[in-house]
Amino acid sequence: HQGYVKYQPLSDYEAQRRGGKGKSAARIKEEDFIDRLLVANTHDTILCFSSRGRLYWMKVYQLPEASRGARGRPIVNLLPLEADERITAILPVREYEEGRHVFMATASGTVKKTALTEFSRPRSAGIIAVNLNEGDELIGVDLTDGSNEVMLFSANGKVVRFPETQVRSMGRTATGVRGINLGEGDSVISLIVPRGEGDILTVTQNGFGKRTAVTEYPTKS
Repeated sequence: HQGYVKYQPLSDYEAQRRGGKGKSAARIKEEDFIDRLLVANTHDTILCFSSRGRLYWMKVYQLPEASRGARGRPIVNLLPLEADERITAILPVREYEEGRHVFMATASGTVKKTALTEFSRPRSAGIIAVNLNEGDELIGVDLTDGSNEVMLFSANGKVVRFPETQVRSMGRTATGVRGINLGEGDSVISLIVPRGEGDILTVTQNGFGKRTAVTEYPTKS
């Protein structure tokens, strides 16, 4: 949440039985929390998307390797971010496959889909992944195969589900199209690409949660 990053071997975590006490994964301050965990190979590329709609590249081995009890390093020390810019989404990529897309969502409800191959040429200063309107910011990113469905969730509890085929593939510098209509003061806080007929776990800021089958959310045609 506060922008620290690290990697460590999976062997640091041995399997435990259900009901185990668990182990500390990182040393974090009281007001901080772990925002994203992923399993990757050291030679995988991490696509780092910022609140300003820019993309930066890092190899996993370029991240600090640290123990379970360590905080890691601030990502602002590893990437050329602006003073008010922060990383809001990351994607691990092994190969830039044809037919795969990067699907993006902004706080104002704009969505955009761009071929993954458009992001296959790393540049040290980063590149524009999506052109944002003033006051907007990129909040979520995921990979799709051209036939997935997409779900957008708002801060006020609104949700929309639609097939990604409704959004054509666009170039890097395009702004995107409207993905959800929001009320005054509302904003998109989460992008999900459901895979299979599973459940969606929804948790509020105050700790209330519920599990709902994906099929209970109607598809917008």
